[in-house]
Amino acid sequence: MSTPDLERRSTLFRLGVGSLALVLGEAAWATARFARAPLSYGPPLERRLGRLSDYPPGALTYEDGARVFVRRGPDGVQAISAVCTHLGCTVRRAAQGFVCPCHGSRYDDAGRVVGGPAPSDLAHLSLKLDAAGHLHVDLGQPVDPGTRLSEG
Repeated sequence: MSTPDLERRSTLFRLGVGSLALVLGEAAWATARFARAPLSYGPPLERRLGRLSDYPPGALTYEDGARVFVRRGPDGVQAISAVCTHLGCTVRRAAQGFVCPCHGSRYDDAGRVVGGPAPSDLAHLSLKLDAAGHLHVDLGQPVDPGTRLSEG
C-alpha cells in the first residue's frame, strides 16, 4: 500500500475511535444521571393555593401550578407532592393511590411507595392558612405524613 492510503486509513481509524469514545462517554453520563435521580425543588418556594372553601370535604384536589394534591379530610387539610421521587415526573391519581406515567412508580393513597423505581415516598408539604382564607403550600418544607392543618 502506498503512504497516502495508510495515512487515510490511520485518520479514519482515529476518527472512528474518537467517535466511539464520545458515544460511550455520553451513554455513561446518561446512565449515571438516570441512576442518581437528581430531584431538587431548589430554594424554598411558597405558593398560594385556593381558598379553603374551594376544597370539598373528603376530596383530593390537584393544584397544577404547585404540583400538589390537597386532601381535606375530617382531621384537617394536607398537601401531598405530585412530584415523583424517581426522576421528577408529575404523578397522576389512580384507582388505588398515585402512579407515575413516566416510569411506572406506584404510591398508595398516603403517598408511600408500593412499586416501581421510586426511591422514597411522596413528600407531604407544609400548609398555612392566611387571614383571607387562602391556603399556602411551602414546596421546600416537607413535613411528617401525619401532619395536618387544622381548620378550627
